[in-house]
Amino acid sequence: MRINNTPVSTGTETPGRVIRKIKLENGQILEISDLSRKISADAYVVNMLAAMEIKVAPELFDVEPLSGLTIDDIRGTLGEKVIYEYRLERNFILDHEKDGVLNALVDTFMKNMCQYISHPRFAPSWC
Repeated sequence: MRINNTPVSTGTETPGRVIRKIKLENGQILEISDLSRKISADAYVVNMLAAMEIKVAPELFDVEPLSGLTIDDIRGTLGEKVIYEYRLERNFILDHEKDGVLNALVDTFMKNMCQYISHPRFAPSWC
């Protein structure tokens, strides 16, 4: 799906080109995609999307109790899955710098967020 010529996630597919798939320590799968787009003859908006589909399942709550809710209550509100997304963007990057900037965005995300999203309590707290 596109809005104003920009890829938009509908929760059913990851837009852009998947550049990394990482199985995290908590069992979740993280997909990192390149959503960059050309904005002039020699420049890009470099956009990185990190996305994780979290299935709302009873085993998610083995670590963290449900506080009086049932799994059906949670699914009734959230659905069968939730999508975690994190985006980083840099504007007006020259063509010859695009790949380096994208790699730097991915490295920054992994350095700053990987330990947090890999934690066993991340998925239940996100739900």
